[in-house]
Amino acid sequence: MKRTVWTTIQEEHLISPGDRVLCALSGGADSVSLLLCLQELGISVCACHLNHCLRGAQSDADEAFCRELCRRYDIPFVSGREDAAEAARRTGQSLETAARELRYAFFDACARELHADRIATAHTADDNLETMLFRLIRGTGAAGLAGIPPKRGNIIRPLLRVERHEVEQFLRSRRQEWRTDATNEEDGCTRNRIRHQVVPALKAIALDAAKHAGLTAQLLRQDNEALEPLVQDNPSIDWLNDQPEAIRSRAVRRILCAAGVPEGELTYGHVRAAEELCRRGRGSVSLPGGYRAEIRQHTLQTEKAGRKAGEILVEPECETEFGKYTVLLTEHPETIRDSLYTIPLSYDIIEKKPLVLRGWRPSDRMILPEARGARSLKRLYAERGIAPSERDGLPVLCADGEIAAAAGIGAAAGMETETKKPVVWTIRVGKGEKSL
Repeated sequence: MKRTVWTTIQEEHLISPGDRVLCALSGGADSVSLLLCLQELGISVCACHLNHCLRGAQSDADEAFCRELCRRYDIPFVSGREDAAEAARRTGQSLETAARELRYAFFDACARELHADRIATAHTADDNLETMLFRLIRGTGAAGLAGIPPKRGNIIRPLLRVERHEVEQFLRSRRQEWRTDATNEEDGCTRNRIRHQVVPALKAIALDAAKHAGLTAQLLRQDNEALEPLVQDNPSIDWLNDQPEAIRSRAVRRILCAAGVPEGELTYGHVRAAEELCRRGRGSVSLPGGYRAEIRQHTLQTEKAGRKAGEILVEPECETEFGKYTVLLTEHPETIRDSLYTIPLSYDIIEKKPLVLRGWRPSDRMILPEARGARSLKRLYAERGIAPSERDGLPVLCADGEIAAAAGIGAAAGMETETKKPVVWTIRVGKGEKSL
């Protein structure tokens, strides 16, 4: 493993002589092996750990483990605490997006404090394969299939050619323990199902699947690097519409990502929808992270979509806390159990709409399937025997400002599924209880 890491560092020019490297240390096998491997290679290292406050005593134990590990190996260490769930509620982001933004902001601050030149994260060849598969099934282009880059700015990934079993073998040979996040063992999200079901099946067919995927990603990155210089900055829609697909899609993706749209969440469908805006020369489209793209001043412009107070952004496959309820939009309804409300919605209709959760409002009206006209939520709640004391806490799902579904009532007309690709809105009571 050390030979592979050293080769990666040399070939990808990840670390220069005299550099100090800050290792993002979670306490898991990957990050522990990264820290010790770099130290054994004679690289000046320091470490940081962010406690996301998501798993109570287990999160605190992870932090304590990392502190003790660095003390034992005489490695400078900084830790911090951020309430990721509270940040997600405050910003309207998904929990995953909010935690990632907190994490990387913390890494930057620690790098300045510890005078580090590079920040190393412990992404492995298996992580890269999982990312490529995740983007493949959601729909993506060459940039998405290029996987995780070995470096981006001052972020480096020295373990990118190392497989997970090599990481664990490295630690066992040194009798070094590591921490295990129990949530990574659950199949409640798409990435974990890929990790536990799809990747083992691929490796049963081809043992070197992860390494071969890494090679494919490298070739795609080379193609992207050759095409990127052909893309104009701040192009007009006339220029965009005159370009071949390979250039146009890259230009559109660059515009969206430069505005802050999470790159890892952009799909082929999002990019194509933005391209269609350019072709029409008008309109708008919703994007991941609560962003919206529209045509203004003959250019494609992207900005954060506004939300009113009390509205929480919802993203598919990410759990969202709403009062005493937990809400999940998923394309895998067959895996749901213990749901208080389960409402099938049409994926084709809500796919490109900004989705938010909020409480009901006295002015709210919705049209139910087969109904002749709109009726007030207040009356619909009353007809279903939902007491006034219960109504204020029930979540209402809105798509692009219109009610798509209401807990205790169901889907609005036009939002119910008539396709073979439904999204199910599932709601349960009680934070921390499992719904998948």
